[in-house]
Amino acid sequence: MSFSQKLTPQDIRMIDHSGMADHIAGMGNHIREAITLTNDALEHAQLLTGVRSIIVAGIGGSAIGGDLVKSYLTGTLHLPFIVNRGYELPPFADEGSLVIASSYSGNTEETLAMFEEAVHRKLRVICITTGGKLSARAKELGLITIAQRPGMQPRAALAYSFAPILLLLDRMHFTEGEEANLNAASTLLDTLTERYGTGHLSESNPAFALAGQLTHRIPAIYSANDYEAVNLRWRGQLQENAKHLAFGSLLPEMNHNEINGWAHPVDVLQHLFVILLRGASDEHPRVAKRLDVTKELLQGKQIPIVELIAEGNSRLERMFSLISLADWTS
Repeated sequence: MSFSQKLTPQDIRMIDHSGMADHIAGMGNHIREAITLTNDALEHAQLLTGVRSIIVAGIGGSAIGGDLVKSYLTGTLHLPFIVNRGYELPPFADEGSLVIASSYSGNTEETLAMFEEAVHRKLRVICITTGGKLSARAKELGLITIAQRPGMQPRAALAYSFAPILLLLDRMHFTEGEEANLNAASTLLDTLTERYGTGHLSESNPAFALAGQLTHRIPAIYSANDYEAVNLRWRGQLQENAKHLAFGSLLPEMNHNEINGWAHPVDVLQHLFVILLRGASDEHPRVAKRLDVTKELLQGKQIPIVELIAEGNSRLERMFSLISLADWTS
């Protein structure tokens, strides 16, 4: 019996206790709502000047929005931007640093520790949260807080952690036109939900077909460096939503070490499946060539491979097109 004959939308809903499918379907609306929430929070805020570095203080699903901003702006952002996962801020943080404390619950201990350190060191801080201790402390100190929609898993709230950071950068003139880019991406996500969603579970649905191919295999996910956050999203969603082991790496680094590991153990290789995330015009020409050669090498070892091509008119749309496919596949 085929994968498509075994699974129905009702089967999915029976095990999808957190309503992840509905959250994935709503990501376009999430982006639009995040734009409104961010604009409301910043409407009367004084424009930040003199910012020389940006530190996103977060962990887990609350940090991936920062990862995605960093990947999206690779090669265009002219100041240091880091996502800091831990309990302490980096030593270089100073009066020119903007700390963005991102905690969906508002109670993440690592984020709260970094927040309190930033306050103690008199650094500039903006918070992104649904509430909790972080919101209470920010209100007490009169700090800008950008609200998120409550009642979701942090990983389902990607739009609410990503859009505010991107719009903050736009407001500080480190980038421009991002609200329009976000709106265009949200429209594309609406379209992709029709294509990939649970409304039609058949082999004509690319996400459903790929899920069937991965059912008894371990995916190895490869992409260019500047799609790092997209690669991370794929692994994280498969691991958390599908409870399915996945690993991945980035090129060109993968070609200098990991590629040599695709020889042994032979009995394990037969259980692997390679996913190549292709960024089309976003790829460096040499990395694009490396991805092509990597595909040829692994096909020569009889490793099953699928090449997923990003779609969309902008870099942001292309990145979200692959994120949508990851989410629905999981």
